[in-house]
Amino acid sequence: MQPYLLAPHVYPCVSGQHVVLMDLERDKYIAVVPANRLARWVRGWPVGAVQPAESPREAEEGADALVSQMLAHGMLVSDPHIGKPADPVTTVRPQRSLVEFDLDVRPRTSAAQLWRFGRSCLQAQLSLKLRPIQSIVEAARDRKARRAARGPQSADPVRLRSLVTAFARLRPLFYTLRSACLLDSLTLLHFLGAEGIHPDWVFGVKTEPFDAHCWVQYGEVLLNDVPDRVRQYSPILVV
Repeated sequence: MQPYLLAPHVYPCVSGQHVVLMDLERDKYIAVVPANRLARWVRGWPVGAVQPAESPREAEEGADALVSQMLAHGMLVSDPHIGKPADPVTTVRPQRSLVEFDLDVRPRTSAAQLWRFGRSCLQAQLSLKLRPIQSIVEAARDRKARRAARGPQSADPVRLRSLVTAFARLRPLFYTLRSACLLDSLTLLHFLGAEGIHPDWVFGVKTEPFDAHCWVQYGEVLLNDVPDRVRQYSPILVV
């Protein structure tokens, strides 16, 4: 019987020939190679392709060492009231972007939207500078849960498109998208949250080479990215 479970702040996904773990508490990622290394140790482990590159003894020693490190860092627990099986998250794979810009058209934005964007961007910048990522994620999750408690959410597509178009129009006045997926996604969440809209904040990873990314989507529609890019990533956390 598998004796361990993942701690609540650890999230798994399968990416290629690896199982990747996101330790939200320490803001770190760990790739488990081979993918099935912890299958005997962690309940619900998402076993990938079997890789018989190691002898049974080497595999056992490697698993023992990794389990010891994860226990030391609080990534594994044995209490079923605290831990969870290593089940990867499931989410709708994005099929299209909400906004595709016509270079001959300059969408209008209002002074109120400019002020709201500035406030949302400042909130995001301060959060990323002063708070750990786990606290930011939990706050976003709590805001979304409070909205869901008031009843089913269904954003008007025309209104949502108008808001996201305004957001994309204003973004270059505050920052560029280069290496800014966290800032951009969190700013968009605040911007839409002020209008009572709470889409999904998705974190994803890819391997060979390793990279982490995040984006915002509403159902199958991307709000701040394009499908060709996010399809390269395996979702590891959905807020």
